[in-house]
Amino acid sequence: MGLSQLVQKKRHWQQVLSGLVWLLVNVSFYSIGQWQSEQRQLQWQQWLELQPLPQQSWLSAEQGQLKLEFTAPPHAADFVALDGSNPVLHLAPELVQSWSALDYLVLNLPFMLWLAWLIWLRPYQQQFRQELQQLEQQTQLLLTHLELPFHRQTNPATQLQRVLLKLKNWQKRDSEIRQLVRVQGLVDHELAIGNRVFFESRLNHYLTESAEVASGAVFLVQLSHPELHLSNLIKLQRLRGCTELMAELVAAWPEAVMARLAENDLALLIPGLNGKEAEQLGDRLAQVLSQANFFAECQDFDLVHIGFVLYQQGQSSYQLMAEADMALKTAQLQGPNAAYGFNDPQKPKIKGSVWWRTELHNALKQNRFLLSFQPVFSWQDNDVLQHEVLVRLASSEGEKLAAALFLPMAANCGLVGAIDQYVLLKVAKMTETEALEHCRCSVNLNVQSLLDEGWWHWLELQISSGSIVTTELALEFHEHHLMKHYKNLKPKLLQLQQWGFELIVDHVGLSLDATPYTDELPIRMLKIHPAVVRGVDHQLEQQLFIRGLLASCVGKDIKVIATGVEQDPEWQCLKKLGVTGAQGYYFSQPLARLIAQNQLSE
Repeated sequence: MGLSQLVQKKRHWQQVLSGLVWLLVNVSFYSIGQWQSEQRQLQWQQWLELQPLPQQSWLSAEQGQLKLEFTAPPHAADFVALDGSNPVLHLAPELVQSWSALDYLVLNLPFMLWLAWLIWLRPYQQQFRQELQQLEQQTQLLLTHLELPFHRQTNPATQLQRVLLKLKNWQKRDSEIRQLVRVQGLVDHELAIGNRVFFESRLNHYLTESAEVASGAVFLVQLSHPELHLSNLIKLQRLRGCTELMAELVAAWPEAVMARLAENDLALLIPGLNGKEAEQLGDRLAQVLSQANFFAECQDFDLVHIGFVLYQQGQSSYQLMAEADMALKTAQLQGPNAAYGFNDPQKPKIKGSVWWRTELHNALKQNRFLLSFQPVFSWQDNDVLQHEVLVRLASSEGEKLAAALFLPMAANCGLVGAIDQYVLLKVAKMTETEALEHCRCSVNLNVQSLLDEGWWHWLELQISSGSIVTTELALEFHEHHLMKHYKNLKPKLLQLQQWGFELIVDHVGLSLDATPYTDELPIRMLKIHPAVVRGVDHQLEQQLFIRGLLASCVGKDIKVIATGVEQDPEWQCLKKLGVTGAQGYYFSQPLARLIAQNQLSE
């Protein structure tokens, strides 16, 4: 039975029941009145039998007492006229109070009001019934389309639950398909890691982007299969095992990029790695991979060779990969399961943790963190969407260090929370003094700050005291860090959104992991990593990635922003792909002041 039929049946029985109640109430009141009248007559009759009866008199009842009077009582509540010639009680209808039409009208007034209300409500009920019928028809069409047959007597709630379950399964499958489309051109599907195009785009980004760490290391890992007639399946299983072990060994470096360059060649890119760390990691990789259980039957063979090279920004990717390949060939000449690297002595010396701890402590006390603002432009509105806050450190040696260089050191020293507090308060104060219309700023937060209960309590106090106005700030989170701590971060991010912060995920595309947060969190904006944007006009794989990302955001009110745009062909291609806006040197250098909204359109 459909919903409209249930509602109609219920309405019919309500009307029948209401009529019965009205009839019973009127009959009850009439019967009570008649019974009371008969009782009075009987009482009077019994009383008169004991009293002398004059020629003509009146019997009245006042306050429960019967009186016999010889003149008509003008104010008696109840009285009858008596005929003395006959000891029989004669009622005088014109003198006795009884139920009048007005009495019955007052009695039925609530029912009349209820009836008038029903008449007034009837058009709305008909409209509701029509809407229910339309809903039933649409539900039946949906059930037919979903191939979910039901019996006519099936509960509508059960039907809708089945439909909801089916839609959830479809949504999950659709999310998986969209994720596959996102990474189709950038992933090696056999190993589920990046391919050569993916690796080269990230390498070019770190070699050219001044906001990133200026140095790092590149590793080439080559596996050998000494057994004759070894199946391709076994080779693939060994490669998968190697990628899993390598991922565990480089887990301490969240910016690490891993890819497959050729059939048996893997590559690692780790920004910020110094020479000593690179040597230790190379030796560790060679030792762990050569002793893995999937090589247990061929321990005496030459299985793994690793070549690595340190890089500096400004080098070409071709030159760097040629050096890494030369290091790999040198490792092959050194012997079985060897690692070898070129450590350029001219590269700058990396400062230790003691120097960084002292430097960052003093910078917080002396206010040596410099803020600048890079506007995010919308090509559709020709206006500024918001500003991203960029932080640099004015070091004691007179250098201005990018956040990508000092924030990892701050995390190692346990000072990243203090720096986040400093930046938030300073930005909140600046936006208050600027007083620009709709001038929202986005601040990059480290996820470790949110996971720190002391830091979270500090944020609550700042919001409650009004020191931080949530509607003027957006918070950005690194996608890799978000996914790594997703379970613990999810309730925190939901609370931040309820307080009024806008949530932004940046560095999207640096990793190829699935992204459930777009379905489960109220994300306002996704920022594509510059490595995906660089040269997008002639890289079909990167265009396919962006198309897949845009498709995954359809219907979710999520803006997709490109970062690191430097060339006009890149920007024209991004507009055709459908991104909402962009930021980068093509539009503006980081600014010392904020740009008011509507200023460009005027």
